[in-house]
Amino acid sequence: SAAHREHNIRNEKVVSKETHIQENGHYEIWKDEIPRQAYHKLFDKYVERYNAKQTREDRKITDYYSQVEKDAKKHPVYEMIVGVYPEKGKFIDEETQRSILKEFVDNWQVRNPNLYMCGAYFHADEEGEPHVHIDYIPVARGYSKGMDTQTGLVKALEQQGITKEGRETAQIKWERSENEYLTKFCEARGFEVQHP
Repeated sequence: SAAHREHNIRNEKVVSKETHIQENGHYEIWKDEIPRQAYHKLFDKYVERYNAKQTREDRKITDYYSQVEKDAKKHPVYEMIVGVYPEKGKFIDEETQRSILKEFVDNWQVRNPNLYMCGAYFHADEEGEPHVHIDYIPVARGYSKGMDTQTGLVKALEQQGITKEGRETAQIKWERSENEYLTKFCEARGFEVQHP
């Protein structure tokens, strides 16, 4: 889904209207890069390379982030929300949940070289269990139309070896593999994991 950075960084204007957030609750910002700046870092050299080949000014890309923002089929930044939830009647302390989620986040870029993490936000200040929001930008190479490197979730996942099979989309397969990693981090701490 699309990312919601202002909620994640606890912008007062946004969260003052969100009643499920505890005013003095605990949250941590593990990584926070302004998406537009991340786009400059990730894509500017590819924009320049593309523009250098254009003979007509109207075909040049002036602002790649805004171009993606207007694309009905893409989000500039995607978000995954991850949590470790105890079985009904059981309890896992916040520090253990935080530790598992931190390990999951710290290993993200190794597991997902084509999904650039621009934000990671630990929230223990909302109703329910602690969780982390991970904001990421898909980066895919080898396009023949437009820039040779662009943002594109399906192609980015494909370049990580995850492709559609039958009715199962690449995104569903990828989310399942991320769940398997989270399971490993939990089991390493002695937890028995059941997926709902």
